[in-house]
Amino acid sequence: MVFINKNIFIRMLKWSIISLLFSSCTSKLEAQEKPNIIILFADDLGYGDLSCYGAQDVNTPNIDELANQGIRFTDFQVPSSVCSPSRAALLTGRYPMRNGFPVAQHNGEKHKNYGLHSDEITIADLLLKQQYATMAIGKWHLGFNTGTQPLDKGFQQFYGLKSNWSKKNPESMQLYNNREIVQKNVPYESLIKNYTLKAIEFIETNKKNPFFLYLAYNSVHSPIIVNKEFIGTSKGSLYGDYVQELDHFVGKLTTALSKNKLDENTIVIFLSDNGPALCYFGGSAGPLNGGKYTTMEGGFRIPAIIKWKGKFAIGVNDTFLSSMDLLPTIATLAGAEIPKDRVIDGKNITAILEQGKGKSPHKFAYYYNGANLQAVRKGKWKLHLPRTLEDQPFWSKKMMGKPFGGKNLKNISCKGLEVLTRPLLFNLDTDMGELTDISKKHPDVVKELLLESERIKKELGDVNIVGTDQRLPPFNNIQVKN
Repeated sequence: MVFINKNIFIRMLKWSIISLLFSSCTSKLEAQEKPNIIILFADDLGYGDLSCYGAQDVNTPNIDELANQGIRFTDFQVPSSVCSPSRAALLTGRYPMRNGFPVAQHNGEKHKNYGLHSDEITIADLLLKQQYATMAIGKWHLGFNTGTQPLDKGFQQFYGLKSNWSKKNPESMQLYNNREIVQKNVPYESLIKNYTLKAIEFIETNKKNPFFLYLAYNSVHSPIIVNKEFIGTSKGSLYGDYVQELDHFVGKLTTALSKNKLDENTIVIFLSDNGPALCYFGGSAGPLNGGKYTTMEGGFRIPAIIKWKGKFAIGVNDTFLSSMDLLPTIATLAGAEIPKDRVIDGKNITAILEQGKGKSPHKFAYYYNGANLQAVRKGKWKLHLPRTLEDQPFWSKKMMGKPFGGKNLKNISCKGLEVLTRPLLFNLDTDMGELTDISKKHPDVVKELLLESERIKKELGDVNIVGTDQRLPPFNNIQVKN
Protein backbone atom coordinates (compact mmCIF):
# COMPACT_ATOMS: atom_id res chain seq x y z
CA MET A 1 0.00 0.00 0.00
CA VAL A 2 1.30 3.45 -0.94
CA PHE A 3 0.86 6.30 1.60
CA ILE A 4 0.74 9.95 0.48
CA ASN A 5 1.80 12.77 2.74
CA LYS A 6 -1.21 14.83 3.82
CA ASN A 7 0.31 18.16 2.67
CA ILE A 8 1.25 16.69 -0.69
CA PHE A 9 -2.28 15.31 -1.09
CA ILE A 10 -3.81 18.74 -0.35
CA ARG A 11 -1.50 20.42 -2.87
CA MET A 12 -2.37 17.79 -5.51
CA LEU A 13 -6.07 18.32 -4.84
CA LYS A 14 -5.68 22.09 -5.20
CA TRP A 15 -3.82 21.70 -8.49
CA SER A 16 -6.53 19.32 -9.76
CA ILE A 17 -9.23 21.84 -8.95
CA ILE A 18 -7.25 24.69 -10.55
CA SER A 19 -6.63 22.52 -13.61
CA LEU A 20 -10.33 21.75 -13.94
CA LEU A 21 -11.25 25.40 -13.57
CA PHE A 22 -8.63 26.41 -16.15
CA SER A 23 -9.91 23.74 -18.53
CA SER A 24 -13.47 24.98 -18.06
CA CYS A 25 -12.41 28.58 -18.73
CA THR A 26 -10.44 27.51 -21.78
CA SER A 27 -13.42 25.61 -23.17
CA LYS A 28 -15.62 28.64 -22.60
CA LEU A 29 -13.07 30.91 -24.26
CA GLU A 30 -12.82 28.60 -27.26
CA ALA A 31 -16.61 28.52 -27.53
CA GLN A 32 -16.74 32.33 -27.47
CA GLU A 33 -14.05 32.52 -30.17
CA LYS A 34 -16.16 30.50 -32.58
CA PRO A 35 -17.78 32.88 -35.06
CA ASN A 36 -21.44 33.70 -34.83
CA ILE A 37 -23.27 32.91 -38.07
CA ILE A 38 -26.17 34.87 -39.52
CA ILE A 39 -27.80 33.85 -42.79
CA LEU A 40 -30.20 36.46 -44.19
CA PHE A 41 -32.24 34.69 -46.85
CA ALA A 42 -34.37 36.98 -49.00
CA ASP A 43 -37.21 35.53 -51.07
CA ASP A 44 -37.47 36.05 -54.85
CA LEU A 45 -34.93 38.90 -54.81
CA GLY A 46 -33.42 39.26 -58.27
CA TYR A 47 -29.81 39.73 -59.35
CA GLY A 48 -30.63 43.27 -60.46
CA ASP A 49 -32.84 44.32 -57.53
CA LEU A 50 -30.15 45.95 -55.36
CA SER A 51 -28.33 49.20 -56.05
CA CYS A 52 -24.97 47.51 -55.40
CA TYR A 53 -25.89 45.16 -58.29
CA GLY A 54 -26.79 48.00 -60.62
CA ALA A 55 -30.43 48.78 -59.84
CA GLN A 56 -31.26 52.34 -60.92
CA ASP A 57 -34.74 52.78 -59.45
CA VAL A 58 -34.08 51.21 -56.05
CA ASN A 59 -31.78 52.46 -53.29
CA THR A 60 -30.49 49.84 -50.84
CA PRO A 61 -27.85 51.62 -48.72
CA ASN A 62 -27.77 49.10 -45.86
CA ILE A 63 -27.23 46.05 -48.03
CA ASP A 64 -24.78 48.10 -50.12
CA GLU A 65 -22.82 48.89 -46.97
CA LEU A 66 -22.72 45.19 -46.13
CA ALA A 67 -21.25 44.65 -49.60
CA ASN A 68 -18.73 47.46 -49.07
CA GLN A 69 -17.52 45.80 -45.89
CA GLY A 70 -17.49 42.26 -47.30
CA ILE A 71 -17.40 40.32 -50.54
CA ARG A 72 -20.02 40.85 -53.22
CA PHE A 73 -20.31 37.87 -55.54
CA THR A 74 -21.18 38.09 -59.23
CA ASP A 75 -21.47 34.33 -59.91
CA PHE A 76 -23.08 32.89 -56.79
CA GLN A 77 -25.71 30.26 -57.56
CA VAL A 78 -28.54 28.37 -55.90
CA PRO A 79 -29.39 24.84 -57.15
CA SER A 80 -33.08 25.58 -57.77
CA SER A 81 -35.12 28.53 -59.01
CA VAL A 82 -38.00 27.95 -56.58
CA CYS A 83 -38.42 28.25 -52.82
CA SER A 84 -38.43 24.86 -51.08
CA PRO A 85 -35.68 23.05 -53.01
CA SER A 86 -33.37 26.05 -52.71
CA ARG A 87 -33.88 26.15 -48.92
CA ALA A 88 -33.33 22.41 -48.56
CA ALA A 89 -30.09 22.64 -50.56
CA LEU A 90 -28.73 25.56 -48.53
CA LEU A 91 -29.39 23.87 -45.18
CA THR A 92 -28.09 20.40 -46.19
CA GLY A 93 -25.34 21.27 -48.70
CA ARG A 94 -26.91 18.79 -51.13
CA TYR A 95 -28.70 19.00 -54.46
CA PRO A 96 -32.50 18.89 -54.08
CA MET A 97 -32.67 15.62 -56.04
CA ARG A 98 -30.21 14.15 -53.54
CA ASN A 99 -31.87 15.47 -50.37
CA GLY A 100 -35.39 14.49 -51.40
CA PHE A 101 -36.86 17.97 -51.95
CA PRO A 102 -36.91 18.51 -55.74
CA VAL A 103 -40.13 20.54 -56.04
CA ALA A 104 -41.73 23.39 -54.13
CA GLN A 105 -44.13 22.28 -51.43
CA HIS A 106 -47.77 23.26 -51.84
CA ASN A 107 -50.82 22.88 -49.62
CA GLY A 108 -52.61 20.13 -51.52
CA GLU A 109 -53.32 16.60 -50.36
CA LYS A 110 -50.46 15.21 -52.44
CA HIS A 111 -47.81 17.06 -50.41
CA LYS A 112 -49.33 16.55 -46.96
CA ASN A 113 -46.43 14.27 -45.89
CA TYR A 114 -43.76 16.16 -47.82
CA GLY A 115 -40.96 17.50 -45.63
CA LEU A 116 -37.21 17.52 -45.20
CA HIS A 117 -36.33 13.88 -44.54
CA SER A 118 -35.42 12.88 -40.98
CA ASP A 119 -32.08 11.51 -42.20
CA GLU A 120 -30.99 14.83 -43.67
CA ILE A 121 -28.43 16.79 -41.63
CA THR A 122 -28.64 20.57 -41.55
CA ILE A 123 -26.21 23.36 -40.72
CA ALA A 124 -28.14 23.81 -37.47
CA ASP A 125 -27.69 20.12 -36.58
CA LEU A 126 -23.93 20.46 -36.93
CA LEU A 127 -23.66 23.72 -35.00
CA LEU A 128 -25.89 22.51 -32.20
CA LYS A 129 -23.26 19.86 -31.45
CA GLN A 130 -20.71 22.67 -31.16
CA GLN A 131 -22.69 24.37 -28.38
CA TYR A 132 -24.19 27.00 -30.66
CA ALA A 133 -27.52 28.60 -29.85
CA THR A 134 -29.62 28.06 -32.97
CA MET A 135 -32.75 29.79 -34.20
CA ALA A 136 -34.81 29.87 -37.40
CA ILE A 137 -36.95 32.92 -38.06
CA GLY A 138 -39.32 33.52 -40.95
CA LYS A 139 -40.48 31.28 -43.75
CA TRP A 140 -39.76 27.56 -43.31
CA HIS A 141 -41.44 25.85 -46.31
CA LEU A 142 -39.76 22.49 -45.71
CA GLY A 143 -42.65 20.57 -44.17
CA PHE A 144 -44.43 21.01 -40.88
CA ASN A 145 -45.47 17.56 -39.78
CA THR A 146 -43.86 16.04 -36.70
CA GLY A 147 -40.23 15.40 -37.52
CA THR A 148 -39.96 18.06 -40.23
CA GLN A 149 -40.41 21.27 -38.25
CA PRO A 150 -37.45 23.57 -37.56
CA LEU A 151 -37.16 22.24 -33.99
CA ASP A 152 -36.66 18.77 -35.48
CA LYS A 153 -33.85 19.97 -37.75
CA GLY A 154 -31.31 21.38 -35.30
CA PHE A 155 -33.00 24.66 -34.39
CA GLN A 156 -33.65 25.25 -30.70
CA GLN A 157 -36.12 28.03 -31.46
CA PHE A 158 -38.45 28.94 -34.31
CA TYR A 159 -40.53 32.04 -34.96
CA GLY A 160 -42.33 32.37 -38.26
CA LEU A 161 -44.66 30.83 -40.84
CA LYS A 162 -44.96 27.28 -42.14
CA SER A 163 -44.64 28.46 -45.76
CA ASN A 164 -45.84 31.33 -47.95
CA TRP A 165 -48.47 33.71 -46.58
CA SER A 166 -51.75 33.67 -48.49
CA LYS A 167 -55.28 34.89 -47.74
CA LYS A 168 -56.55 31.84 -49.62
CA ASN A 169 -55.09 29.54 -46.97
CA PRO A 170 -55.84 30.43 -43.32
CA GLU A 171 -53.18 28.01 -42.06
CA SER A 172 -50.52 29.93 -43.95
CA MET A 173 -51.42 33.04 -41.95
CA GLN A 174 -50.66 31.40 -38.60
CA LEU A 175 -47.59 32.72 -36.80
CA TYR A 176 -45.65 30.14 -34.79
CA ASN A 177 -43.41 30.47 -31.78
CA ASN A 178 -41.62 27.10 -31.66
CA ARG A 179 -44.48 24.58 -32.11
CA GLU A 180 -47.27 26.81 -30.84
CA ILE A 181 -49.51 29.12 -32.86
CA VAL A 182 -49.24 32.55 -31.25
CA GLN A 183 -51.28 34.53 -33.77
CA LYS A 184 -53.86 33.67 -36.40
CA ASN A 185 -54.50 35.84 -39.44
CA VAL A 186 -51.23 37.64 -38.85
CA PRO A 187 -51.04 40.78 -41.04
CA TYR A 188 -48.46 40.16 -43.74
CA GLU A 189 -46.99 43.65 -43.44
CA SER A 190 -46.21 43.07 -39.75
CA LEU A 191 -43.91 40.12 -40.41
CA ILE A 192 -40.75 41.85 -41.57
CA LYS A 193 -40.56 44.08 -38.49
CA ASN A 194 -41.50 41.27 -36.10
CA TYR A 195 -38.90 38.95 -37.63
CA THR A 196 -36.20 41.58 -37.26
CA LEU A 197 -37.08 42.42 -33.66
CA LYS A 198 -37.11 38.73 -32.77
CA ALA A 199 -33.72 38.33 -34.45
CA ILE A 200 -32.25 41.24 -32.48
CA GLU A 201 -33.65 39.77 -29.26
CA PHE A 202 -32.00 36.44 -30.05
CA ILE A 203 -28.66 38.13 -30.80
CA GLU A 204 -28.68 40.14 -27.59
CA THR A 205 -29.64 37.11 -25.50
CA ASN A 206 -26.82 35.02 -26.94
CA LYS A 207 -24.08 37.59 -27.45
CA LYS A 208 -21.80 35.90 -24.91
CA ASN A 209 -21.92 32.50 -26.61
CA PRO A 210 -21.75 31.45 -30.26
CA PHE A 211 -25.06 31.55 -32.14
CA PHE A 212 -26.50 30.61 -35.51
CA LEU A 213 -29.40 32.66 -36.85
CA TYR A 214 -31.22 31.61 -40.01
CA LEU A 215 -33.49 34.53 -40.90
CA ALA A 216 -35.59 33.69 -43.95
CA TYR A 217 -37.60 36.78 -44.78
CA ASN A 218 -40.85 36.38 -46.74
CA SER A 219 -39.83 39.57 -48.56
CA VAL A 220 -39.86 40.15 -51.45
CA HIS A 221 -42.18 37.25 -52.30
CA SER A 222 -45.83 37.94 -53.05
CA PRO A 223 -48.10 39.43 -51.94
CA ILE A 224 -46.54 42.81 -52.60
CA ILE A 225 -47.83 44.50 -49.46
CA VAL A 226 -45.63 47.34 -48.25
CA ASN A 227 -45.84 49.19 -44.96
CA LYS A 228 -47.18 52.70 -45.56
CA GLU A 229 -43.99 54.49 -44.48
CA PHE A 230 -42.15 52.87 -47.40
CA ILE A 231 -44.75 53.41 -50.10
CA GLY A 232 -43.42 55.78 -52.74
CA THR A 233 -39.87 55.78 -51.37
CA SER A 234 -38.30 54.22 -54.46
CA LYS A 235 -38.15 55.59 -57.98
CA GLY A 236 -39.72 52.41 -59.24
CA SER A 237 -42.95 50.58 -58.56
CA LEU A 238 -44.47 49.26 -55.33
CA TYR A 239 -42.06 46.34 -55.75
CA GLY A 240 -39.14 48.78 -55.52
CA ASP A 241 -40.61 50.14 -52.29
CA TYR A 242 -40.82 46.56 -51.04
CA VAL A 243 -37.11 46.01 -51.73
CA GLN A 244 -36.26 49.23 -49.89
CA GLU A 245 -38.31 48.08 -46.90
CA LEU A 246 -36.28 44.87 -46.81
CA ASP A 247 -33.09 46.93 -46.93
CA HIS A 248 -34.29 49.07 -44.02
CA PHE A 249 -34.77 46.08 -41.74
CA VAL A 250 -31.51 44.47 -42.78
CA GLY A 251 -29.97 47.75 -41.64
CA LYS A 252 -31.76 47.50 -38.28
CA LEU A 253 -30.20 44.08 -37.76
CA THR A 254 -26.66 45.05 -38.77
CA THR A 255 -26.87 48.14 -36.56
CA ALA A 256 -27.83 45.91 -33.63
CA LEU A 257 -24.73 43.81 -34.26
CA SER A 258 -22.54 46.90 -34.10
CA LYS A 259 -24.24 48.21 -30.95
CA ASN A 260 -23.60 44.88 -29.26
CA LYS A 261 -19.96 44.89 -30.44
CA LEU A 262 -20.42 41.68 -32.40
CA ASP A 263 -19.14 42.85 -35.81
CA GLU A 264 -15.72 41.27 -35.48
CA ASN A 265 -16.96 37.84 -34.43
CA THR A 266 -20.01 37.48 -36.64
CA ILE A 267 -20.19 36.18 -40.19
CA VAL A 268 -23.10 37.78 -42.04
CA ILE A 269 -24.31 36.05 -45.18
CA PHE A 270 -26.94 37.73 -47.34
CA LEU A 271 -28.45 36.00 -50.37
CA SER A 272 -31.69 35.26 -52.19
CA ASP A 273 -33.38 31.88 -52.59
CA ASN A 274 -33.85 32.30 -56.37
CA GLY A 275 -34.38 34.86 -59.08
CA PRO A 276 -37.24 37.37 -59.41
CA ALA A 277 -40.84 36.38 -60.20
CA LEU A 278 -40.81 38.18 -63.55
CA CYS A 279 -44.02 36.54 -64.77
CA TYR A 280 -46.05 37.90 -61.89
CA PHE A 281 -44.64 40.73 -59.79
CA GLY A 282 -41.69 42.24 -61.60
CA GLY A 283 -38.26 42.52 -60.13
CA SER A 284 -35.06 42.51 -62.11
CA ALA A 285 -32.48 39.93 -63.08
CA GLY A 286 -30.22 42.71 -64.35
CA PRO A 287 -28.12 41.53 -67.30
CA LEU A 288 -29.30 37.94 -66.87
CA ASN A 289 -32.00 36.17 -68.87
CA GLY A 290 -35.03 34.58 -67.23
CA GLY A 291 -35.96 34.53 -63.57
CA LYS A 292 -37.80 32.38 -61.06
CA TYR A 293 -39.11 29.05 -62.45
CA THR A 294 -36.40 28.93 -65.14
CA THR A 295 -32.99 27.33 -65.49
CA MET A 296 -31.65 30.45 -67.15
CA GLU A 297 -29.04 32.36 -65.14
CA GLY A 298 -31.71 34.79 -63.95
CA GLY A 299 -33.32 31.99 -61.99
CA PHE A 300 -30.18 30.48 -60.45
CA ARG A 301 -27.63 33.30 -60.15
CA ILE A 302 -28.53 35.47 -57.19
CA PRO A 303 -27.23 38.47 -55.24
CA ALA A 304 -24.92 37.22 -52.49
CA ILE A 305 -22.75 39.03 -49.95
CA ILE A 306 -20.55 37.54 -47.22
CA LYS A 307 -18.86 39.61 -44.52
CA TRP A 308 -16.60 38.77 -41.59
CA LYS A 309 -14.86 41.92 -40.44
CA GLY A 310 -11.10 41.54 -40.27
CA LYS A 311 -11.15 37.89 -41.34
CA PHE A 312 -12.61 37.74 -44.85
CA ALA A 313 -11.55 39.75 -47.87
CA ILE A 314 -13.33 42.87 -49.10
CA GLY A 315 -14.29 43.52 -52.71
CA VAL A 316 -15.99 41.87 -55.68
CA ASN A 317 -15.54 38.17 -56.43
CA ASP A 318 -16.31 36.52 -59.78
CA THR A 319 -15.71 32.89 -58.74
CA PHE A 320 -18.54 30.47 -59.47
CA LEU A 321 -19.82 29.34 -56.05
CA SER A 322 -22.97 27.76 -54.67
CA SER A 323 -25.27 28.18 -51.69
CA MET A 324 -24.51 24.51 -50.97
CA ASP A 325 -20.95 25.59 -50.12
CA LEU A 326 -22.24 27.24 -46.95
CA LEU A 327 -22.67 24.01 -44.96
CA PRO A 328 -19.11 22.67 -45.28
CA THR A 329 -17.64 26.18 -44.93
CA ILE A 330 -19.59 27.06 -41.81
CA ALA A 331 -18.96 23.62 -40.33
CA THR A 332 -15.20 24.04 -40.83
CA LEU A 333 -15.13 27.51 -39.30
CA ALA A 334 -17.14 26.32 -36.29
CA GLY A 335 -15.01 23.22 -35.74
CA ALA A 336 -17.85 20.86 -36.66
CA GLU A 337 -17.35 17.61 -38.50
CA ILE A 338 -18.70 17.48 -42.05
CA PRO A 339 -20.84 14.34 -42.54
CA LYS A 340 -18.89 11.54 -44.19
CA ASP A 341 -21.74 9.06 -44.66
CA ARG A 342 -23.28 10.93 -47.60
CA VAL A 343 -22.37 13.07 -50.59
CA ILE A 344 -22.10 16.74 -49.69
CA ASP A 345 -22.25 18.66 -52.96
CA GLY A 346 -21.05 21.89 -51.39
CA LYS A 347 -17.35 22.61 -50.93
CA ASN A 348 -15.37 24.38 -48.22
CA ILE A 349 -14.68 27.85 -49.66
CA THR A 350 -12.93 29.34 -46.61
CA ALA A 351 -9.73 30.03 -48.56
CA ILE A 352 -11.65 31.92 -51.26
CA LEU A 353 -13.41 34.01 -48.61
CA GLU A 354 -10.14 34.82 -46.87
CA GLN A 355 -8.19 35.62 -50.03
CA GLY A 356 -11.03 37.17 -52.00
CA LYS A 357 -10.25 35.10 -55.06
CA GLY A 358 -9.67 31.56 -56.18
CA LYS A 359 -10.72 28.84 -58.57
CA SER A 360 -14.22 27.43 -58.38
CA PRO A 361 -14.30 24.12 -56.46
CA HIS A 362 -17.08 22.84 -58.75
CA LYS A 363 -16.06 20.99 -61.91
CA PHE A 364 -19.69 20.70 -63.04
CA ALA A 365 -22.98 22.26 -61.98
CA TYR A 366 -26.47 20.89 -62.67
CA TYR A 367 -29.59 22.93 -63.34
CA TYR A 368 -32.75 21.03 -62.47
CA ASN A 369 -36.28 22.34 -62.91
CA GLY A 370 -38.08 20.14 -60.44
CA ALA A 371 -37.00 16.63 -61.42
CA ASN A 372 -35.97 17.59 -64.95
CA LEU A 373 -32.27 18.13 -65.68
CA GLN A 374 -32.25 21.10 -68.06
CA ALA A 375 -28.66 22.34 -68.15
CA VAL A 376 -25.09 21.40 -67.26
CA ARG A 377 -22.27 23.83 -66.64
CA LYS A 378 -18.49 23.42 -66.73
CA GLY A 379 -16.55 26.59 -66.05
CA LYS A 380 -17.65 29.22 -68.53
CA TRP A 381 -19.63 26.74 -70.64
CA LYS A 382 -23.34 26.13 -70.04
CA LEU A 383 -25.33 23.66 -72.13
CA HIS A 384 -29.13 23.73 -72.14
CA LEU A 385 -30.59 20.29 -72.81
CA PRO A 386 -33.57 19.29 -74.99
CA ARG A 387 -36.88 19.11 -73.10
CA THR A 388 -40.61 18.77 -73.71
CA LEU A 389 -43.59 20.48 -72.13
CA GLU A 390 -44.44 17.19 -70.40
CA ASP A 391 -40.99 17.25 -68.72
CA GLN A 392 -41.83 20.45 -66.84
CA PRO A 393 -42.79 20.75 -63.16
CA PHE A 394 -46.27 22.03 -62.37
CA TRP A 395 -45.20 25.68 -62.08
CA SER A 396 -43.85 25.68 -65.65
CA LYS A 397 -46.56 23.72 -67.45
CA LYS A 398 -48.67 25.74 -69.86
CA MET A 399 -50.08 24.84 -73.24
CA MET A 400 -48.49 27.79 -75.03
CA GLY A 401 -45.01 26.30 -74.66
CA LYS A 402 -43.30 26.31 -78.06
CA PRO A 403 -39.86 25.09 -79.14
CA PHE A 404 -37.19 27.74 -79.44
CA GLY A 405 -36.10 27.91 -83.06
CA GLY A 406 -34.02 31.04 -83.39
CA LYS A 407 -30.51 32.16 -82.52
CA ASN A 408 -31.13 35.05 -80.11
CA LEU A 409 -32.97 34.45 -76.83
CA LYS A 410 -33.64 38.08 -75.95
CA ASN A 411 -37.41 37.76 -76.18
CA ILE A 412 -38.07 34.30 -74.75
CA SER A 413 -40.90 33.62 -72.32
CA CYS A 414 -40.58 34.79 -68.71
CA LYS A 415 -40.72 31.08 -67.85
CA GLY A 416 -37.64 30.38 -69.92
CA LEU A 417 -37.08 27.56 -72.36
CA GLU A 418 -40.04 25.28 -71.68
CA VAL A 419 -39.56 23.30 -74.88
CA LEU A 420 -36.24 22.72 -76.58
CA THR A 421 -35.55 20.34 -79.46
CA ARG A 422 -31.75 20.66 -79.57
CA PRO A 423 -28.93 21.59 -77.17
CA LEU A 424 -27.96 25.24 -76.82
CA LEU A 425 -24.46 26.27 -75.69
CA PHE A 426 -23.46 29.56 -74.09
CA ASN A 427 -20.16 31.08 -72.97
CA LEU A 428 -21.08 32.73 -69.67
CA ASP A 429 -17.83 34.70 -69.56
CA THR A 430 -18.81 36.68 -72.64
CA ASP A 431 -22.58 36.10 -72.67
CA MET A 432 -23.92 35.96 -69.11
CA GLY A 433 -27.34 36.84 -70.51
CA GLU A 434 -27.43 33.58 -72.50
CA LEU A 435 -28.49 35.37 -75.65
CA THR A 436 -26.48 33.71 -78.42
CA ASP A 437 -26.22 29.97 -79.01
CA ILE A 438 -22.69 28.88 -80.06
CA SER A 439 -23.21 25.12 -80.04
CA LYS A 440 -22.20 24.69 -83.69
CA LYS A 441 -18.88 26.41 -83.06
CA HIS A 442 -17.91 24.11 -80.17
CA PRO A 443 -19.09 20.54 -80.90
CA ASP A 444 -16.50 19.02 -78.55
CA VAL A 445 -17.82 21.05 -75.61
CA VAL A 446 -21.39 20.03 -76.46
CA LYS A 447 -20.35 16.38 -76.60
CA GLU A 448 -18.58 16.53 -73.23
CA LEU A 449 -21.48 18.20 -71.46
CA LEU A 450 -24.03 15.83 -73.04
CA LEU A 451 -22.01 12.89 -71.72
CA GLU A 452 -21.90 14.49 -68.27
CA SER A 453 -25.66 15.04 -68.36
CA GLU A 454 -26.20 11.33 -68.99
CA ARG A 455 -23.84 10.41 -66.17
CA ILE A 456 -25.48 12.67 -63.59
CA LYS A 457 -28.97 11.54 -64.59
CA LYS A 458 -27.96 8.02 -63.55
CA GLU A 459 -26.82 9.36 -60.18
CA LEU A 460 -29.38 12.07 -59.35
CA GLY A 461 -32.24 11.02 -61.61
CA ASP A 462 -34.50 12.79 -64.07
CA VAL A 463 -38.07 12.58 -65.31
CA ASN A 464 -38.82 8.82 -65.44
CA ILE A 465 -35.30 8.00 -64.20
CA VAL A 466 -34.52 7.09 -60.57
CA GLY A 467 -30.92 7.91 -59.72
CA THR A 468 -28.57 5.71 -57.71
CA ASP A 469 -28.21 8.49 -55.10
CA GLN A 470 -31.61 10.11 -55.45
CA ARG A 471 -33.89 10.46 -52.41
CA LEU A 472 -37.45 10.20 -53.67
CA PRO A 473 -40.19 12.37 -52.13
CA PRO A 474 -43.19 10.55 -50.58
CA PHE A 475 -45.38 10.72 -53.69
CA ASN A 476 -45.35 9.70 -57.35
CA ASN A 477 -45.37 11.90 -60.45
CA ILE A 478 -43.02 14.49 -59.00
CA GLN A 479 -43.63 17.10 -61.70
CA VAL A 480 -47.44 17.01 -61.34
CA LYS A 481 -49.15 19.17 -58.71
CA ASN A 482 -52.16 16.99 -57.82
